[in-house]
Amino acid sequence: MGPTRRRRLAIVLLALGLVTALAPTAVAQPTVEVTVDGTTVRDGGTVTVTDDPVVVVDIEGNESIRSVTIRIDGEPRRSVEPNATNVSERFTLDLTDGNHTMAVVVDGDDRLTATVRKDSTGPLVTYTSPFQSAGVPPTGAVAIDRAETTLSAELSDLSGVREVRIERIHEWRFAGRARRDVATYRIEDPGDNVSQPLLFGLGRNELHVVAVDVHGQRRTHDITAWLLDNRDPEIELDRFERTGDDLHVAGTVRDNVKVSSLSYRVGGTAQKRFVSNPTSAEPVRSRLAVDFAFTVPIGDRTETIVLEATDVAGNEVSWSIPLDYRGHLVPTITVADAVVNGSHVDVAGTVTDGQVTRVVVESVGPDGTVVDSRTIYDGDPTSHVAVEGRVAAADGETTVVIRAVDVDGRDHRASVTLATPVAAPGTDAPTATATSTVTPIPTPATTDTEGTDTERGTTSGDGALSDWAVAVGVLLGLLLVARSRGGPG
Repeated sequence: MGPTRRRRLAIVLLALGLVTALAPTAVAQPTVEVTVDGTTVRDGGTVTVTDDPVVVVDIEGNESIRSVTIRIDGEPRRSVEPNATNVSERFTLDLTDGNHTMAVVVDGDDRLTATVRKDSTGPLVTYTSPFQSAGVPPTGAVAIDRAETTLSAELSDLSGVREVRIERIHEWRFAGRARRDVATYRIEDPGDNVSQPLLFGLGRNELHVVAVDVHGQRRTHDITAWLLDNRDPEIELDRFERTGDDLHVAGTVRDNVKVSSLSYRVGGTAQKRFVSNPTSAEPVRSRLAVDFAFTVPIGDRTETIVLEATDVAGNEVSWSIPLDYRGHLVPTITVADAVVNGSHVDVAGTVTDGQVTRVVVESVGPDGTVVDSRTIYDGDPTSHVAVEGRVAAADGETTVVIRAVDVDGRDHRASVTLATPVAAPGTDAPTATATSTVTPIPTPATTDTEGTDTERGTTSGDGALSDWAVAVGVLLGLLLVARSRGGPG
């Protein structure tokens, strides 16, 4: 082999050596395995714990690992410098309740990132009805004024509420003996709130509320609720009718806690007859409203019937009712005539039966707006009102309403609708013109996206290839120089 060929071969071997030295070499990344309380955690995953968790980190690499750091929410919690290819660390994380970001950093690079959620307490319960208390049971005793009410609360938990249990306990005495009533309720999968109807007894009631999350953790509240009653019972009549020597009476007696008794007697006498016998303070839903009906013989001297109702708190109401009472009847309203007269409507009708204190005639337009109103009667209770009045008409269509208010303040009405084309002569009605609205479509904004790890690796590789290309160019230049000096081989 001649000198020229040997020089060329040496240069080629040198070039190959430089290319091999400068070319990037693929280094296997260390494998990272993490368990939290025995549960394997993957990169980007989430694990929930109910106490400070035990974390085990196992790392294997082909090269010596210089440093390992465990970061929680960006702050280093544990760091080691193993200078070994295999690393195994076991430790307990001290965490507050909530979500925490855990990162395993190996030789300065994040190798695994996950979320550790600590949920160590039972659900948060915020009461909204019949009392308000945020997050904790109300301090002291709470007062309520109705036996039938609804216990409502908002629920909050990191992992979700599995069930709510409610127990209501009421004790009372009757006939010299202590009695106890317990009502229990269980609401499964309540979501974010709970609403449970309850029936309380007069006086002291004990509430025991337990909220349980999906991990079995409990929040327990013990609440004392006092049901107070300073309202009299209410009596409503549906029938008060005389046939010969008999008076037929029917209605309902109501109380906010519990009706104890209802009795009647003829006015001017002392003899009392019970329609509903006295009862105890035991919570009973059917005693909140008691229907009654009875017939009582009456004579020529009878002027009134007296109804007496009591509740379990001792509140009493006595109602002396004259035989000609008609307040229990619903007024009968009749629109006898309604005539369009130019820009007005003339109305005639009657209000009979019942006991009314006010009668009004109104004209109402197609959109529900009251155009005109005229009071026909306003005074003492009466069972008959003749209606005659004139009210302004609306354009196109008018609804004429006769409205009567009874002695209890309840509103009764009857109505008729008329066509009333009363637009001024020579005036055209406005024409509705449909219009279209063009809504511009927004142009998507261009967003720069940060490169992934793979993209960053490619960029680094491009830099190495640039150096390699320079080296190859230098070697090719040397070959050309050698060729020019040595001449043809």
